[in-house]
Amino acid sequence: MAQILKTFFLKLRASTAGSSLVELAMIMPILLLILVGTLDMGSMFMRKMELSNAAKAGIQYAMVRKPVQGDLTNIRNAVRSSLGTSMTPGTEVAVELYCICNNVKQLCTTDCTDENVSAFVNIEVKEDYVTPYFNYDWFISHFPIRESATIKLN
Repeated sequence: MAQILKTFFLKLRASTAGSSLVELAMIMPILLLILVGTLDMGSMFMRKMELSNAAKAGIQYAMVRKPVQGDLTNIRNAVRSSLGTSMTPGTEVAVELYCICNNVKQLCTTDCTDENVSAFVNIEVKEDYVTPYFNYDWFISHFPIRESATIKLN
């Protein structure tokens, strides 16, 4: 009986059958992690482009319909409607109207003696991105993404 076991283990040690399967089993989790990470980062870049397009939609609205007496609600609504159903509760839209007077950034409501006053609208859209495929809390708790656009009105 001992001779049979010894022969069996010698043949098993010399055999290479199944070694490819063991190597595949060892490398497969790493390959899957790379694949899922690629999918998550691709969807994050797609979301960043959606936020960029929403900020641009607000800028286009501000170009066509200039803010009247500092009312920025319609511009903010244009950004939100551009996001549509993809807007998450954590998505923040900030719209700012400011003027450059004597090379100083200030509110447009203050008096300026400079003849070359320039009015600007700045739109910033930001959110904490949540990955759809894999939870990365062990690595990083959140992925903040932010897009902004600025236009000179006059």
